[in-house]
Order: sequence, then C-alpha cells, then structure tokens
Amino acid sequence: MKPGKPTKNDTTLSIVQANKDHLSHIIMLAHRIWPISYKDILTQEQIDNILLHVYSHENLEEEMKADQIFWIAYLGDRPAGYASVAKEGNAVWLKKLYVDVAARGNRIGVQLLYSAVSAMLPATEIKVLVNRNNLPAQGFYSHLGFTKTGDQSVRLGDYDFIDFVYAIPLIPN
Repeated sequence: MKPGKPTKNDTTLSIVQANKDHLSHIIMLAHRIWPISYKDILTQEQIDNILLHVYSHENLEEEMKADQIFWIAYLGDRPAGYASVAKEGNAVWLKKLYVDVAARGNRIGVQLLYSAVSAMLPATEIKVLVNRNNLPAQGFYSHLGFTKTGDQSVRLGDYDFIDFVYAIPLIPN
C-alpha cells in the first residue's frame, strides 16, 4: 500500500494520490464519517442513500474517469481522510474533503486541501460546495479565508439540495 510499512501505532501522516486500489478505504471512511458528521443535518434515509449512490465503487471509478483526482491521508497505516478535486476553467473545485472524526485536530484536512489543490495549479481560485446547515464545515472554510459567494443546486444520490458556494482567490506565482 505505502512504502516503509508503518506499524499500527505509527502516527506519521502521509498523503497519496488515490487510485482504484484506494477506493475501498475511501468508501470505508465515508461510511464512518457521514453518519456522524451529517446526523444533525440530514435524515438517516438521506445519508444511507448518498452512501449507496455517491460512495459506490462504480460511482467513484466514474468520477476518477471524469478527471476528478482523489487523495487519501494515512496516519501510519490507518486511512484518516480523503479529498477530491476537479478543474473547471480557471477554478479548482474541491469536490470532497473529509477527515475521520478520530483523526481530527491533526491538520489533516488542511494538508489534504493543500495536496489536492497543488496538483491542479495553475488556477485563479478554489471553490467548494458546503451544505447550508453544515456549520462546522462553514467555519473550517471561513477560518482558511474562504468566503461565501452564492449558492448552487446539488444532487446527491436521489436528493436535491441548495448548497452554499465558498471560494478563495489564489495569488498567481
């Protein structure tokens, strides 16, 4: 999986570009993270539906084929978080950014964001869709300098939502 064969107690953070072999780790993380992170935002039926459709092996492979690049973070040999990005024009869209609840507080989200966006440069801005009721995510992006710039319709699984768009301009090198 990773060079160096870390031990189970290793807390070394490594972030790698994900491929099809990593999809089972991403799916496992999603099934761990979503029920906790969205329990007060979505119904259990919505969470289950999104996990079934969005986080199926087939759908994630299709997203990879459609030029979405995935990253996965490991603490030692344990999957700890994942991100995905896609480029649209001069913008990098952060499609997914999730960190296992047990691994939060280690700046893994910031490191995943940096790794994912760096691979997509040059770009003029980073954009991300955030559920309008997900106050922790809104706080995270605001803390990093993102500002709310509007809203956008989103379909996840069998459900339609209106999410906030957060963006941050990038300074050209």
